[in-house]
Amino acid sequence: MRRVFLCAGDESGWAIDEDRRLTALSLEGVARVVERPDEAEVIHACWWEPLMRLPREAVAGKPVVCQMAGDPARVMSEPAFVGAMGRVTQWVAQSRHGWERMRVLSAGAALVPYAVDPTPFQGENGPDDPRVARARAEVSRARRSGPAYVVASFHRDTAGAQVSAAMDVPKLVKGPDVLVEVLSGLRAMGVPVVALLAGPRRQWVRARLASRGVPVIYAGDEHAGDDYPANTLPREQLARLYALADVCVSTSRSEGGPRSILEAAAAGIAQLATRTGLAEEVLHPDAIVDDAAEAIERMRADHAGGVLRRLAPASRALVRSAYTVEANRARWAEVYRGLEARHEGGARQGAVVVRVSRGPAVPPRPTRAGRVGFWNKFTTGPWGGGNQFMTALMTEAARAGVRASANGEGGSETEEFAGHVVNSVQFDMERFEAMVRPGAARVVHRIDGPISVLRGTPDSMEQDRRCFEFNRTYATATVIQSWHTVRALAELGFAPVRPVLILNAADPAIFHPPATPREPGPPPARLRIVASAWSPSPGKGAAIYEWMDRNLDPARYEFTFVGNTPAALRHARVVPPLPSRELAALLREQDVYVTASRNDPCSNALIEALSCGLPALYYDSGGHPELVGMGGLAFRQPEEIPALLERLREHHGMYRRLIAVPTLADVARRYLDLIFGDSAYRSER
Repeated sequence: MRRVFLCAGDESGWAIDEDRRLTALSLEGVARVVERPDEAEVIHACWWEPLMRLPREAVAGKPVVCQMAGDPARVMSEPAFVGAMGRVTQWVAQSRHGWERMRVLSAGAALVPYAVDPTPFQGENGPDDPRVARARAEVSRARRSGPAYVVASFHRDTAGAQVSAAMDVPKLVKGPDVLVEVLSGLRAMGVPVVALLAGPRRQWVRARLASRGVPVIYAGDEHAGDDYPANTLPREQLARLYALADVCVSTSRSEGGPRSILEAAAAGIAQLATRTGLAEEVLHPDAIVDDAAEAIERMRADHAGGVLRRLAPASRALVRSAYTVEANRARWAEVYRGLEARHEGGARQGAVVVRVSRGPAVPPRPTRAGRVGFWNKFTTGPWGGGNQFMTALMTEAARAGVRASANGEGGSETEEFAGHVVNSVQFDMERFEAMVRPGAARVVHRIDGPISVLRGTPDSMEQDRRCFEFNRTYATATVIQSWHTVRALAELGFAPVRPVLILNAADPAIFHPPATPREPGPPPARLRIVASAWSPSPGKGAAIYEWMDRNLDPARYEFTFVGNTPAALRHARVVPPLPSRELAALLREQDVYVTASRNDPCSNALIEALSCGLPALYYDSGGHPELVGMGGLAFRQPEEIPALLERLREHHGMYRRLIAVPTLADVARRYLDLIFGDSAYRSER
């Protein structure tokens, strides 16, 4: 058997530690786990971050297996993940959703699903933990005092103390705000919801549920600050909490698992989950939702007639047969059988679907005193999304204390620059090449489109060719704007240098919600709808806007279009392109934003509208779903639009509160880390 070093988990008894424990059990008879990496023939990590904490010499020359515990699209947004892509020989996804995405990043990605230990869910042994005993007593009191619909959620969904010492920042990827909206919405409809919560870092969701009138039972102790890992419960105790619930919900925006789906299935209780991670392979389609309003409807029906409860036995049987240590042992044996061939064949870089180039050598980390060049055809006034984003990014970098230079202004010597951020091919390439020699400074290349996918013309393919020729010659890292673009690059066979996925963001000084909060309740009887586009290209949705102009009832909808369009709009108010501040002011006067553009990689117009607090109705194409998330609804045919607008009208406040766009400060931090940090280049140092 191969000697394997199994990297540490998170050493707190939470999810990665459980993954490591169950993986070690699954490897019994497949490989022999050793204590130190120098004793091992194979390095195996249950998460990429512990892998990257190993020194390079501990990994060099050995096959590396790494499990993808999260959604690859989200993980790819961290610059440090680039280093992991350079170290790993064999990626192993833990859900079919993750596997489909990992196959875009690695042709040899394997699938070994999460496992669950069903033993704790087969009966109660021993006494309750005091925290569980208190929760059990509170649930009993709630049921005795009247009907109670007990909804369980055991996710860690408040950001840690490193983000906020007050523990008052939600971890939005886990959807605590979605949970609050769903449970408070049910309560408002008369469903006697009681939230049963457990786990550390639940402060934000507990406070918000209480403020919205939802009773909360918390199986944990009170702590003045961060309670992680103090309020972590053993699986045996969590199993007892699952048994107290009527339904377990997972409202995450992005997931690798979640593990709670397997645990709740093993416990045999009803479930409802968003369409993330392994939900679709474990749960019945009727137990999966795409937005918060749908979740409210499904749970209301379950309370009335037990529709979710009837689905639980099938999930229980599936999990207990296919998602166990024993079932995974054969899967790991198959992975390890093929490992040597992949390692010897150079699969780290040779077999990836998104083929990764190395580019020029990475210069040493520069000092923050160095100037950073932002290269773009900067235009004042209304212009395209790339221009608007680059302007906002340079402004934010300057706010962060960076000496920002537009197109190399302020110096002619390469050594004066710490690095450069370059926008696709939308810059003076000749001037750049005259000022910067390859390898002299760090160059972050922001990839657009691909342009040929957006425009479909012969000259656009030539632009893509020029873009990637520049990328190979100069880029030390590449920023890709959305998962949609990642897939498109893979299909076209382009090979970006050290790719990192970073969404765009709008300048919060300009694009922000109204200073005075909107009145609660639905918007006016005449819903104010707005669409915008700087480009007059038909791909920006002209045909859909014409359909809306002809078919929407003007007594119920007021339609405004801002910008340029070839559509003949006879009833809509058409406003010419506006400068950013005027556009933002107009957006804040509207109720719903509509975008019908196709193959838009990361629409700046959509981001600006969301940033102004507008729920979105969007054509299901390009990067739109990644940007809108729970803050709107998708359509595929124009005939769907009226009913979806009514849904947005009915739940307007909820969709508005669930908008979660990237902040410009966080986006700028990731860009600047590629210039001033070493995390993206760690595997090479």
